[in-house]
Amino acid sequence: MPHLVANYSANLTELDQHTLLSSVNSALIATHLFSPNDVKSRIFKDEAFLIGMGDTQDAYIHLKLYLLSGRTAAQKQDLGRVLLAILEQKAYLPVVHESPIQFCVEVIDMPSEYYFKATV
Repeated sequence: MPHLVANYSANLTELDQHTLLSSVNSALIATHLFSPNDVKSRIFKDEAFLIGMGDTQDAYIHLKLYLLSGRTAAQKQDLGRVLLAILEQKAYLPVVHESPIQFCVEVIDMPSEYYFKATV
């Protein structure tokens, strides 16, 4: 734990998935709240999406950070701010995207008594 799931709109054609995931993993590890091998991230391009009624060319990136319960509110707020800052830096976009990009970060508590894990 944690698990990070990233979704982004398909109109971000130049987005470098590996750079984005590396950036968020590095930022999470740098908080010293997690051991490096526990940070797991994945990314999905949303081919079908609609923002509003489709009258704009806006794009989006939405990060969901799943944490086992027990983190303080301050820790979760700090994690959300760190991840939002990574998105705002746009190091994962080698080309300037012309349209607005909406950035969202969601920090989600998972009750530890309902999370099961095995390494085989």
